[in-house]
Amino acid sequence: MTVTTPLVSGAKVTAVIAYWLRDGGRSLAGATPASAPAGIDATRVTAGDTAPGGVRGVVPASAGVKRATGPSRNVNLPRTTGKVFFVGSDGRPHWCAGTSVQSDHRNLVATAGHCVYATRPAAEATAESTATPYRYWIFIPGFAGGGTPWGVYAGDRAFAHSDFTRYGDLDRDYAFVSVHAGVLPKRVTLRDAAQYAAFSAGPKYRTASGYTGVRLLPAGRLGDKVGGQGLAYNLPVDRPLAIFGYPMRTAEGPASGRTRLTRAYGRPFLAQDLSRRANELVAVRSAFTAASGSPWLAAYRGVRGLGYLNGLTIGLSGPATGLSPYFDGELFQVYNAARRAG
Repeated sequence: MTVTTPLVSGAKVTAVIAYWLRDGGRSLAGATPASAPAGIDATRVTAGDTAPGGVRGVVPASAGVKRATGPSRNVNLPRTTGKVFFVGSDGRPHWCAGTSVQSDHRNLVATAGHCVYATRPAAEATAESTATPYRYWIFIPGFAGGGTPWGVYAGDRAFAHSDFTRYGDLDRDYAFVSVHAGVLPKRVTLRDAAQYAAFSAGPKYRTASGYTGVRLLPAGRLGDKVGGQGLAYNLPVDRPLAIFGYPMRTAEGPASGRTRLTRAYGRPFLAQDLSRRANELVAVRSAFTAASGSPWLAAYRGVRGLGYLNGLTIGLSGPATGLSPYFDGELFQVYNAARRAG
């Protein structure tokens, strides 16, 4: 049931991070939101229909380094949430949302499955087919305005449900990605061409005014830096959830790579799209259109910035209804394999 896919080897981490940081982070700024599955027409499941069931379970959250005191524009927002970046099948940079979740090795990110894999069209899917992972996959927690406040983390291995990687099943459109130890980029000015030629501590590039180098300082493990959300599964569907994510659109038009984290609250309900064989979706009407991979958190406490991951955006039904797979026992099995892996 659980499919494990390698993403970036340890030997290639520096090269992958350099791709995103070169030229002043042009690829980060120019990345566009990943396309969610199109044509979803989910309808509310009526009260008389059977709701998903199973033994309820929770995994506690874990805190990272102590939060700094003092005024902040991001007070009560989770440091665990950030942006996932990757190069799509079209050869261009794209982004989704993602969030750090608790794991044995404090190195795990949750996001939508289609933010990790390029799935085949449903007409081409077979039991033998498998999705192709995207290239240059990284996670930047707390991403805002192009900054990398808690470091950059390259994807190591992806864990997904086989029904998604084979058939693109929307009920299984989730993935957990273990990441390598992070790096903290520090830009330095290089005086002249000779210093530029000698610089080898990270990416480097020329600007109109001179030369710039980017030192890659060690940031350690993701969970040690920002903490990890807990996870809850087989919960009742009508409990209010906090939705954290990056808008797909802004007042100026389509979202860019520099959009900021936004928060909304909603009371979810069961939904399904039988034309897509999606029988166990959860829907919520939100004040903003969240990008794919945006986390839905139960029992969120702003003081700690932690709660329980109980959904994540995989797409839209209509203009303002976000959709998530229902978090059931099968999701927990995929997550459990991921959280125990080294």
